[in-house]
Amino acid sequence: MRNNRTTLVTTLTATFVLMALLVAYTTMLMYKSSYSHTYELGNDKAAAITADIENYLETARSVLWVAADTVDHMVAKGATNEEIVEYITRESTNTASQFDESYTGLYGYINGKYVDGVGWVPPADYDPTVRDWYKDAVAAGGEPLVVNPYVDAQTGNVIISVCKALTNNNDVLGLDLTLSGVQETVEGIQIDGKGYGFILNYDGTVIAHKNGNEKGKNYSEDPEKKDLYEKIMSVGKGNFEMDIDGKTCTVFVDEIHNQWHLAIVVQKNTLLTNTFTVLFVSILTGLLVYSLISFFIIIGYRHESKNNKRMEEMKANEQKREYEAKLLVLEKKAADSANKAKSDFLADMSHEIRTPINAVLGMNEMILRESKDEQILEYSSNIKSAGNTLLSIINNILDFSKIEDGKMNLVPVEFDIAELINNLVNAISERARSKGLEYHVEVDETIPSKIYGDDVRISQIVLNLLTNAVKYTETGSVTLRVKNIGTTDGNVKLRFEVADTGIGIKEEDLGKLFESFKRIEEKRNRHIEGTGLGISIVCKLLAMMNSKLDVESKYAIGSTFGFDLNLKVVDDTPVGKYDEKRKSALAAQSEETHIFAPDAKVLVTDDNGMNLKVAANFMKIFGINPVTCSSGKETIELMKKNKFDVVFLDHMMPNMDGMETLKILKDENLLNGASVIALTANAIAGAEDQYLKAGFDGYLSKPIMINDIEKALKRFLPADVISDNQDTVSEKKTNSLSLDKARSLGLNVDAGLMYTCNEEDFYMDLLQEYAESASGKCSELSSYLENDDLKNYEILVHSLKSASKTVGADELSEKAKALEQASRELDKDFVKANHEEFVQLFEELAQKILG
Repeated sequence: MRNNRTTLVTTLTATFVLMALLVAYTTMLMYKSSYSHTYELGNDKAAAITADIENYLETARSVLWVAADTVDHMVAKGATNEEIVEYITRESTNTASQFDESYTGLYGYINGKYVDGVGWVPPADYDPTVRDWYKDAVAAGGEPLVVNPYVDAQTGNVIISVCKALTNNNDVLGLDLTLSGVQETVEGIQIDGKGYGFILNYDGTVIAHKNGNEKGKNYSEDPEKKDLYEKIMSVGKGNFEMDIDGKTCTVFVDEIHNQWHLAIVVQKNTLLTNTFTVLFVSILTGLLVYSLISFFIIIGYRHESKNNKRMEEMKANEQKREYEAKLLVLEKKAADSANKAKSDFLADMSHEIRTPINAVLGMNEMILRESKDEQILEYSSNIKSAGNTLLSIINNILDFSKIEDGKMNLVPVEFDIAELINNLVNAISERARSKGLEYHVEVDETIPSKIYGDDVRISQIVLNLLTNAVKYTETGSVTLRVKNIGTTDGNVKLRFEVADTGIGIKEEDLGKLFESFKRIEEKRNRHIEGTGLGISIVCKLLAMMNSKLDVESKYAIGSTFGFDLNLKVVDDTPVGKYDEKRKSALAAQSEETHIFAPDAKVLVTDDNGMNLKVAANFMKIFGINPVTCSSGKETIELMKKNKFDVVFLDHMMPNMDGMETLKILKDENLLNGASVIALTANAIAGAEDQYLKAGFDGYLSKPIMINDIEKALKRFLPADVISDNQDTVSEKKTNSLSLDKARSLGLNVDAGLMYTCNEEDFYMDLLQEYAESASGKCSELSSYLENDDLKNYEILVHSLKSASKTVGADELSEKAKALEQASRELDKDFVKANHEEFVQLFEELAQKILG
């Protein structure tokens, strides 16, 4: 018994000692952990509030950036201040309704005048150029920045401004925000219900404070607050302790956009109240455990095991949530990066593709005019149709990004249904044949020949379905059907169907078909490429046309996709037999005749020599020997000495663009009755109205097409210079440079021939002209750099990039591309560092070509 008692006492004593040591050790760990957690909580709180305020300011910067880019573009295009005021007024209203009433509106200094988006008229002595928002924006050189708080001249309220200088660095656009949103955020700052917060400007000015009486004070000039201000500035981000108002306080500090400092002040004793409470509870728990341990040792052990397991699960879940949160942040960054890359790509695509395709379609047009071989005519017709389809995609691909924002607009026009079907056949038939598939076209003979609707969107929908059908069909056939369901009240209901004998779709997968970025049976179909449009885009386009996509599919047998469209009838003449119509269209191309105007006086201006070459070849079809030049200055000199009937004038040229040239011609009365037609590669909606308002008589989009040129000549040439069509013969130049020599110089001759439809003589002409222009272009480029004229430097090096690519000088093209990007971003250091190398390579290549 005594031994048992001794054992018990010994056990209890040992347990007490161990428990005491354990409680002491645990208490120390918990104290450190709680202490550390408290400070981490304070730092995290400061960081979170900083992020909220930075997001608030970043939203304003983003709104301003978009508006500034738009106004910059408007200024560059010659928009009036009234048009700019109308735009910023509309954007001010949209911003206030979309974001926050704290956004008081857009304003700026444009073309030497103050403009305001909320209708405020400044007093007569108001000078924007002496205001901080203007001076700071100009000093920032185009970067958006937050101006120090100041008293608004309009409202008398203390506000902050986000401002950005435009490209010319004289015009500035700004967006005002009241401090109410920031003040509300600061008033709500506490850590576990304790403390207060405030925001200091870098100069010590109190921007926001829980105590409203503190706002506007300057702590750097206040003897009682100066030490606090200096400590905050020196720490920048983190925490420190100091006596404030006679009490030891902990201050958590974070930086906001390198201009402001957020401070959260908490008395140290109240900050650690929870820590001391935890310690007390820990000790009390230890004593309780010791008192009951003898009786509950087994139960306590089991209970502790369960608690440990539960804690581990909770920790694992917390780690999982943290991981998922970090993953979401990374995915968002990746998505933002992808969106930027997409925007850059879409912005450059249209103009970049037009230069080589201009030569391709131009030379193909010559084949159509001159060849009599039926097979070659069919091939050439397919090239023309596919090329036009590609142009349509280039002109409209930017619109697809608008679908997600609900900004896509339908553009209904009159169109020939047979021509639409023919374009679809040409676009997909070769791909089907290359896979060994049969391609059938079934067209209802009763369909009206001309219809009113958005032919571009209809083509894109059907082409997307046809492309998918070919991709997912390995053997068998693909069939396009167009049926006339019925005609009522001048409208026709057409049924479009695309059927295939492909892999089909499982019934349980049909729902996935309409999800964005979703591929069915990914493992099986991983080798099949995607266009990025998807069935979901098709469905959205159909919804805009009050239609929907229906699907019938049997797995491993095939699928049929179809939709109905109600369209207005323009010409109810039946389309007839499609096959016969296609053959007759091919035959008609070889028999086409054109106007003949050998006495016509035509001037063509374009800074790209290859574009001039294509235009000159086209003019020969009409018996015209045009005068060509490569700048606005040359155009003016030629107009002073000669009288022309029609002038084709390129818009984008260095030094003096087409609009500036036209203005001088009009101001100096040099037109003498000549009609001026704009040439541009920027085929965007509303472009024609823009050029007509600028004073042009007509507008042609690059790549220029023979039919468009002929229409322009018929419209603007005097009737007495146009006669019956005559056969024209274009003499080909000879050139001592051979293809083998061109290859030996490192030129990508195959690419150059591709851009010129494998016309060796034409390629040699382009190469000769490219080399002969080197000296002048290099001198001009160097002059722009010496004068810090990066705008014209960018325009000229952009032209050299395209020209180099077309003749196969790939290395020079890539270097020109890098210089173009750097000059666009005003990276003068990069331009200076790489300019000489580019010029030297260009001149050396030119000498080798000419030598």
